[in-house]
Amino acid sequence: MKVAILGATGFVGAPILAEASRYPDLAVTAIARDISKLPQDAGIEAVSCDIYDGDALARVLQRHDVVIHAYHPGRAVATSDDVYEQSVAGHKVIIAAVRQAGLPRLLCVGGAASLKAAEGKEFIDSSRWNPEFDPYKPAILGTRALYYLLKDEKDFDWVFLAPSEWLRPGERTGVFRYGKDELLIDAEGKSSISLEDYALAMIEELRHPRHHRERFTVGY
Repeated sequence: MKVAILGATGFVGAPILAEASRYPDLAVTAIARDISKLPQDAGIEAVSCDIYDGDALARVLQRHDVVIHAYHPGRAVATSDDVYEQSVAGHKVIIAAVRQAGLPRLLCVGGAASLKAAEGKEFIDSSRWNPEFDPYKPAILGTRALYYLLKDEKDFDWVFLAPSEWLRPGERTGVFRYGKDELLIDAEGKSSISLEDYALAMIEELRHPRHHRERFTVGY
C-alpha cells in the first residue's frame, strides 16, 4: 500500500511516520516543508511540497493509495491570530487535492474539541474545558473545523481520528479503548492517550479499515 503522510515532521506526524515505518507492507512517502528534518530511512521517500499549492500537491498524491493528513501550520504560530485561517485554508487545499488526485481514502489527525463531554456539549464548550488550552484555542478550533469540512464529503472515504483530552509523548502500549463521538474518560477521571498509541491506532486504521466517513476516538 502506498501511503503519503502530510506534515510528517510535526508533533503528531512524526510519530505516525515512525509507526508506519515499522510495516514492510507500507510504501511511505513523507511530505513536509523541511525534509532535512526527516529520518534518513531507506524505506521512506521524502518529498518537499508547499501544502497550499493544490496542483503540486495533487500531482504528488495521485500516485498513492491513501493519504494521512497530519499537517498543521506549525507550533511556532499555534498562538498567532491567523492560525485558524491558515489551518482552515490548509484543510480545504488538502481536501481539494485528494479529490483532484482521485484518491479513495483520507485519514485525518483530529482533535478532541468536537467530542461530546460534560453537559452533552462539545468538549471545547463544556465545563471540562481546561483554561490551560486557551492560548491554543484558535489552532484547536482550526482542527475542529476540519471535521465539519469532512462531514458532507462524498467523493472519497475519510476518517477523523480524535485523540483524548491530553495527547502527549509516552509509551507504545497497544492497550487503549476505542470510542466514537464522546470523550473517553478513565476510572480516575482522566482523558488521555500517548502519541505513540495514537499513531498505532492511526496505522491500524490504515492497514485494517474499520471506520468510513466518520469520526472516532481513542483513549485509555
